[in-house]
Amino acid sequence: MNIKKIIIPVLLFCVAIVSLCSCQLSETQEKIETESKLPELKIGVDRLKPFFYVDENGEYKGIDAEIAKEACKRAGYRPDFVEISWGDRDDYLQEGSIDCLWSAFIKNGRESDYQWTDSYMQSNLRAIVDLKSPDKSLSTLKGHGGIAVRAGSKIESILLNDSENQPTIQIYSCETFEMAETAFIKGYAAALGGHEAVLQQIINSYPGLYRFLDGNIITADIGVAFSKADTSEHCEKINKALNEMKKDGTVKKIEKKYTSDTASDMEEVAANEKK
Repeated sequence: MNIKKIIIPVLLFCVAIVSLCSCQLSETQEKIETESKLPELKIGVDRLKPFFYVDENGEYKGIDAEIAKEACKRAGYRPDFVEISWGDRDDYLQEGSIDCLWSAFIKNGRESDYQWTDSYMQSNLRAIVDLKSPDKSLSTLKGHGGIAVRAGSKIESILLNDSENQPTIQIYSCETFEMAETAFIKGYAAALGGHEAVLQQIINSYPGLYRFLDGNIITADIGVAFSKADTSEHCEKINKALNEMKKDGTVKKIEKKYTSDTASDMEEVAANEKK
């Protein structure tokens, strides 16, 4: 009798567990099937940690990856991330290989080149140097070995067109940011320019070796770019989703998840401590 009293509850528990697992599997399968029926949004991206990268499990991670996934979910799309050669981004967009560009893409100075969403985030463009470098700002970098940047980037454009103020800075334009980083790490360039959040990752990876130059080169607006010839509702729907995410704090939450230790955050903390 005692054995029966023990066995029956155990059997009921096992049945409940099996039933629960079956429900969860059914819900998961239903979710997958539902998502597979959603229209696909082909998103052109470039690896630039912490904005967009692939983790050890082969999954797309980063600020833009998470923001894009959530925005697509709200707008009724299934995101398809397409890694492209960033320098050829316009060709991909024009030929229809991708629907939009979404990879820490800066609007400033490009407003008339694309059909844009509203800016969903801002990013400081800065430069880093060796900790022992005598340079304190970009203006003192003249003749000290130059600065490495990604070709086609906003920072490259700014430096190339700022010949009056920076006439003797050598600019090393590299095909990818990884190549620019390598040129800097190897000592071929005295400085490395890019998004503050990206540069902070490098400083964190090499503690005690590098530091930021003073000031920002520019505080840039980041958005999602669609072709001006695109007559679909893609841009409008994604823009609506992004604005909702900004309003409810989702964008800021995702951004802070990856940039809580950026130089700007630390500088803000230091300033507050002095008050």
